[in-house]
Amino acid sequence: MTSRPAGQAVSGAPPSDAELLSEVAAGKLSALGRLYDRHHQPVYRFCARMTGSDADADDITHQTFLTVARIAGTYDGRASVRAWVLGVAARYLADQRRASARLRRFLGRLLAEQEPARDLRAAAEARLELGAVARALDEMPFEKRAALLLFEVEGLSGEEIGGALGVPVGTVWTRLHAARKELSRVLPRHEDDDEEVTR
Repeated sequence: MTSRPAGQAVSGAPPSDAELLSEVAAGKLSALGRLYDRHHQPVYRFCARMTGSDADADDITHQTFLTVARIAGTYDGRASVRAWVLGVAARYLADQRRASARLRRFLGRLLAEQEPARDLRAAAEARLELGAVARALDEMPFEKRAALLLFEVEGLSGEEIGGALGVPVGTVWTRLHAARKELSRVLPRHEDDDEEVTR
């Protein structure tokens, strides 16, 4: 009986995770599918526990594996593939959290421009207004919402937004103006606002 050299893979044995990741880096999409089948459950569980939302966890899991396809060539073998993929998901979640924090700061600035909360009742009203603004953003057409968030939350210039969205700078400013006008409709007018208008 002929012995097999040490380290040689058994013929017909399934590829290891690292081998699949190398194939993904080489552009073999079927390997990405096999990696997804092996590891999407732990990624999903992690994301569900982090977000508290099954729908968000599903979206982030898919985004994680799309990112894996793009950066597979950066895997250096120091961690298991499972740990590496979970790390990709964790970084995506962190990026989302930072973006959400920037959005909350932006919405807070919008409310502060209307009227500072002077007492508990005003603070409660401000929270309701914040929810109304968030809903208005969700319902806003993509073109306007993208321009507004890229400018106010991500800090891009008009020129940068035009390049990112493939539109002229003038169109960016038009969309920004329209988006701000839509948000102003959900913010209540106060007596002080009327005084400012009549001055």
